[in-house]
Amino acid sequence: MAATRKTSPTPKARKAALPALDLGVAKEQLPGITAILKTLLADEVILYTRLRNYHWNVNGPHFYPLHQLFEAQYDEVEAIIDEVAERIRQFGVAAPGTLAEFLQMARLKEQPGDVSAAMAMVATLAGDHEALVRFLREDIEIIDDEADEAGVEDLLTGLLQQHQKMAWMLRATAEAAS
Repeated sequence: MAATRKTSPTPKARKAALPALDLGVAKEQLPGITAILKTLLADEVILYTRLRNYHWNVNGPHFYPLHQLFEAQYDEVEAIIDEVAERIRQFGVAAPGTLAEFLQMARLKEQPGDVSAAMAMVATLAGDHEALVRFLREDIEIIDDEADEAGVEDLLTGLLQQHQKMAWMLRATAEAAS
């Protein structure tokens, strides 16, 4: 008796076997939700880059504690970046991944050549975190009013709290250094 060889389905057949994405969100709401997440991702990348820049370039009498603080914050922001990008993908949309895209979408702006004094770096970063808190409040309101997507609201609320804490830590550090 000859053995029968099973053939695997073609890529088109495998794709057809998957049910359509259904996360309980109206299809027409997805572009608005993912646009908010993409903009947030861009802002986080700008902040991450500034934290790295300051980590590398801080100097002065507060070098070591600021070097460590900036590293702790860029590690935290790096995790945020990954979480936001993965959330975008969960909605079936490609996450932006180029510097050009991030610069175009971000609400935070780069400051090329900025190698300020240590406490000016702290002030700039505190301001960036506080700006993100304000942006996140607006984004949460939009999601609540227009999409009612609890998962994204929860994510954004958690990130708002993280940025509030990072801003507080920077401000407390600046006060201690004064």
